[in-house]
Amino acid sequence: MAIPAFDEIIEQNDQTAARHEHLDALRSLVGNAYPNKFERSSLSGGEDTITAVLDHGPVAEIAAEMAEVRSKLAAGERPPAEIKDALNKRLKALGSIRVAGRLTTPPRGNFVHLTDGISRLQGLRLN
Repeated sequence: MAIPAFDEIIEQNDQTAARHEHLDALRSLVGNAYPNKFERSSLSGGEDTITAVLDHGPVAEIAAEMAEVRSKLAAGERPPAEIKDALNKRLKALGSIRVAGRLTTPPRGNFVHLTDGISRLQGLRLN
């Protein structure tokens, strides 16, 4: 089965014609109207992925320190704020990073997950 052409799926009318004109005008101004190039940061020494950043020496060291703090806590107990703040300050000192991944949302909760297929990051979901 062949893939149908655009004109076979979408009926041509004044709206589609206007959109084509606008797209052509945008292309004349900026070239590629839908660029697909994404520049990742290189904190980890190469092109940053979630896995590479989590395995990067200073980040892995901070994560190990946090895991050690958590291991000494009782069930349901939270790590002290001053320890979390100190570790977060060290992470922020490393600078900003740019990674790409698939954004997924758990069924419940206020968090989203960004995954690269191997590792994932959790972030706060803003509505």
